[in-house]
Amino acid sequence: MHRDAGKRQVLSPRSSDEGKKWLEWEEYLDVIRAMRVDVEEEIGRFVPNDHPAVVVVIDNDGVGDGDGDGKGQKIKYTTTQRRIAIKLQNYLILAFFSSIPDRQRTFRELTLHKTFLRNDQLNAWTIKHGPDDYKTGKTYGDRPALPLPPELTPTIDEFLTRWRPCLLPTGSHVFVQSRTGNRLTGDSLYSIVSRSCYTHGGKRTNPHLLRDMIVTHVRRKGNASEKELEALALYMGHSIGMQRSSYDRRTVEEKVAPAVELLRSVNVNYDDG
Repeated sequence: MHRDAGKRQVLSPRSSDEGKKWLEWEEYLDVIRAMRVDVEEEIGRFVPNDHPAVVVVIDNDGVGDGDGDGKGQKIKYTTTQRRIAIKLQNYLILAFFSSIPDRQRTFRELTLHKTFLRNDQLNAWTIKHGPDDYKTGKTYGDRPALPLPPELTPTIDEFLTRWRPCLLPTGSHVFVQSRTGNRLTGDSLYSIVSRSCYTHGGKRTNPHLLRDMIVTHVRRKGNASEKELEALALYMGHSIGMQRSSYDRRTVEEKVAPAVELLRSVNVNYDDG
């Protein structure tokens, strides 16, 4: 039954019009660039205490909800600070997806000092998963450390030390909901990606489609070796077979085009008489 369902899935058309959601990879990178410019400009204009502050009681339990023993300190965050924190968080989420095209669970559950670690030798933040930390962990076991680009390190450092506290996180998760401070849910992360891509790219792209987009982009360019494609599959936590069957969204014509060119090159000197 499972094999039969899989065969029918391959042959069945998509249930939704993904043309309304699909961004070419360069278009997605343009979205990230636009988000970076937006938040950098806002940070550049920021002046401390330029708006009435939101007074938050941080109790001894470390939770910014005021329901502890009431002996905590009062911390003031302005509406501007919170807006910048939200924009910076959203930018980092989309930038993380471009560098590590993993499942959304990875970024929802990203935890400081557990799965999110700073490698001072590389000057880079890395994601490290054990078998219980990702979907296919029972199959692939411990994953190698997944490093983010060193170029992102100063921004991540600034977010964690200066701006993340403005979102009043209730735990050690890197990314949190702006209203509650709790870790992101599937719906909240979906909304961040979809709204950001629509605002800056005109398409409501979703987190899972990002994985298809990068695989399709790499395979469409046609200059990646089999070793590189296999490494990309391992990096993304799936098999090379899954990469070919589920994530590669090229048309059949695009897939056979290299064979057409190959045959032409083989037969280029053929003289039929």
